[in-house]
Order: sequence, then structure tokens, then C-alpha cells
Amino acid sequence: MKLKYRFVFIIFLLFNLLHSLEFDIKKFSEPTKYGWHDFEDQRKHRKELLEKQKLLQIYELKRQDPTKNMLKSIIAPGWGHFSAKYYTKGQILLTSEVILMGASFYYYNIAMDNYDKYKKATYILDINHYYNNVKTPYTLSVAFFSLGTVVWIYTIFDSAVVTRYYNEKLWNEIIKDYNKKKVIFSPTGITLRF
Repeated sequence: MKLKYRFVFIIFLLFNLLHSLEFDIKKFSEPTKYGWHDFEDQRKHRKELLEKQKLLQIYELKRQDPTKNMLKSIIAPGWGHFSAKYYTKGQILLTSEVILMGASFYYYNIAMDNYDKYKKATYILDINHYYNNVKTPYTLSVAFFSLGTVVWIYTIFDSAVVTRYYNEKLWNEIIKDYNKKKVIFSPTGITLRF
């Protein structure tokens, strides 16, 4: 058993030795392939990278998750839009949802009232009259409910789109604020940018 493990270990060592012979340290450490011509360029790029990482941390703290805003819109239409600071669109969607579902409920109540009268009627003309009075409100109730469902589904998917726009706008504002700052105060000192 030990002989088998030794054989595998020797093959592993030979394989690594062959690959290490192909490794060219000059090619790997060539600074000009990154656009650096000297140590000062490398230092500037490293400093820019560190500053961009700080900006990315700020972005990660303030960004919003599209999935969470979609879940909010499932619970209440427009909530995802309000979270993403698209207040007008959120208000329009919420208002239209309330109006459509309210109209559906209103016409459904009218249809059910006439249906109850239809079930209690004994005279044939009253039966026909109440039955005809049930059809139109019930059709309107179903139509408004269907429109309300379409608006709700649109609100759910649109909240993800609006959240992406919010995140893009947030990143652009962070970059804009970063580029505006000419004097930066930090624990290591004061930096002046031109």
C-alpha cells in the first residue's frame, strides 16, 4: 500500500517539476504588459486601485438588491419602487392597483347582490331581469381584476429594472463625488488632487 502512495507522490513531483521548468519569471513579472513603465507608474496604479476599492465598498453598502425589491412589490405594489427612490412611478402603480382592485371588488359586490336576488326570485320576469343584471357587473369585475393582476405583475418585474437603474445612478454619483474632491482628509494625511 505504501508503495502505491510513493509512486503517486513521485509522479506528482515530476509533473510539478516539468511545469516549473516552463515557468518564465521574466514574462510573469514584466511590468510593461500592465502599462507600467517604471516603479512610479506601478505605485500610481496601486493607489488608484485602492481608492476604487474604497469606492466599491461604499457602493456595496448603499446598493439595493433587485430580488428584495421584487419581493417587496409582491407584498405591496409600488413598494420596490419606493425603496429604489422612484416615488412617482411607485405612487402611480400603487394608485392604479388600488383603483383596479377596488373597481373589481365594487362590481363583484353588485353582481353578487343581483345574484342573491336572482336566487330568491320566483317570478320569471324577475329571474330574467336579475340574471341579466348579474352578467355585466361580473364581467366588469373579472376584467378589472385581470387588469389589476397585469399591473401587479408589471410592478414586480419593473421594480427589478428600477433597482438596476438606482444602482447605476448610485455608482455614477459615487464616482462623480470622488472626482469632485480635490482635497481629501484621511488618517494618513491630506491629499491634494489636480
